[in-house]
Amino acid sequence: MPPDFFRVPIVIGFAVLVLALAGVVILHMRVRRRLAQVGGQLVQARQAQEHLTRETSARNQRLVQAERQAQDGAEVLREARAQQDLVRAETEHLISKRIPALLSHLRAPHVIVPGVQNQALAGTDVDKQHRAILDAFARGVRDEGERIDEAAQAVIRGAMSRVQTQALRAQDLLAGVQRRYSGDEHTTLLREVLGLDMFNELIIRRVQVTGIACGATPGLSRDDTYLVDLVVGAISRVENFEQRIEGPANHLRRRIGVAARAAESILFTTAELLANAVHHSHGTLKVTVAVHETNSGAAIVIDDAGVGLNEDQYARATQLLSGTHPVRLVDLGNPPRTGWAAIGRQVAHFGMQVTVKKSAFGGVQAVLSIPTALLVEMPENTRPSVLAPEPVRAPVPATATAIRTRTVATSRPEPAAALHQEPPASPEQRRASAEDLAQLPQRRRQPPRPASGSRLTGSSGSSDGADGKVLTTPEEAQKRWGDFQVGAEAGRREALPPQQHDFTEGN
Repeated sequence: MPPDFFRVPIVIGFAVLVLALAGVVILHMRVRRRLAQVGGQLVQARQAQEHLTRETSARNQRLVQAERQAQDGAEVLREARAQQDLVRAETEHLISKRIPALLSHLRAPHVIVPGVQNQALAGTDVDKQHRAILDAFARGVRDEGERIDEAAQAVIRGAMSRVQTQALRAQDLLAGVQRRYSGDEHTTLLREVLGLDMFNELIIRRVQVTGIACGATPGLSRDDTYLVDLVVGAISRVENFEQRIEGPANHLRRRIGVAARAAESILFTTAELLANAVHHSHGTLKVTVAVHETNSGAAIVIDDAGVGLNEDQYARATQLLSGTHPVRLVDLGNPPRTGWAAIGRQVAHFGMQVTVKKSAFGGVQAVLSIPTALLVEMPENTRPSVLAPEPVRAPVPATATAIRTRTVATSRPEPAAALHQEPPASPEQRRASAEDLAQLPQRRRQPPRPASGSRLTGSSGSSDGADGKVLTTPEEAQKRWGDFQVGAEAGRREALPPQQHDFTEGN
């Protein structure tokens, strides 16, 4: 076979193979292109799926967060409602318990104001706000109470001043009646007048203590006065003093007096301390009074055998008697006991001191300490009243004894005149004679005693001056005035009937 016979099929086969290869290549290219397209779509689908997954996850997270926020909101709402209920309950506790307790505490400090009802609120803003409300409420009540109390004290001061003025005028009228009807023929009338005079004196003291407790002054003025005379005057201002008070015991060694500016205040303070001692003493032992001189001035010591005081009463007495704490009328009880409060005002004003402690008889011992600044040395030409006791164990100077002896020797009367005279009675004899009198004292009329260097005229023993008038010696004038004072005191004791118990006396 010729060689071209085999060449054509080979060419044809090669061409077919080339065509086949080209078709395969084209198909492969198409497949690859298709696969690339499918792969791109697959990537897009995967990306879309991933985006959708992310969105779904985010949506789920938002849902979870929303649910958590909803739960948190519900919890917060529950807590807010619980807090609101707690604050409401605490506010009700404030209104119903704490504020009334605060009002009671302002009236009586021993009442305790309760704190917060729920301790979980302690120290919180609610607790601070409630405390601020209580403080503002307390300040308002105190300010208003002080304003009302000051107004009430002003009214009482004015009223007591007018009453005291009228009582003092009545005292002057009664004194005038006593002078006009002092004869023996007016014994019954004088007895009644003396009783009225004592009642009026008690009224003046009660008015005085009420006014002083409200900020008034004693309302009376005195000159420089012997301290022992002030004590005697204070005793005479106490009801039933002749039966309930013993003394005073005068332990002074000098002529000690009280300056005019403080005389009435010391008399008033002593009278109130005595009235308090008598009010709380119901036994057979009397209230004793003693006057002493101290290194810092003088002291008046008052002892009673009464019921005494407990620790709280001693603390209250010390506080009131010091005068350093303001006192309101509502703090003085019902009925108000103004004695200690009035004493405290006088003590603080004049720089005095009043101390109370248990006495030897189980009662109370009150000591009024008077500073030297309030004391004066009384003139030598003056002496205490005849009612004042003589000093206890007072030494008599030798010079005074010699002077007295020479005076008696040079002024001795003639025997004819001496038959009609009585020697001057000592203070002890005058007091003893006053106690022995059952009725009012009789006025003694004696012929005048001739003075030293005078001439006796006739047998009557009377002494005439240059103008022909009868002269009265100092001793006789002293004795007459002493008899009058002793008789007046005896008449008051006899005329004053027993009184009912006065609940306004005492501390």
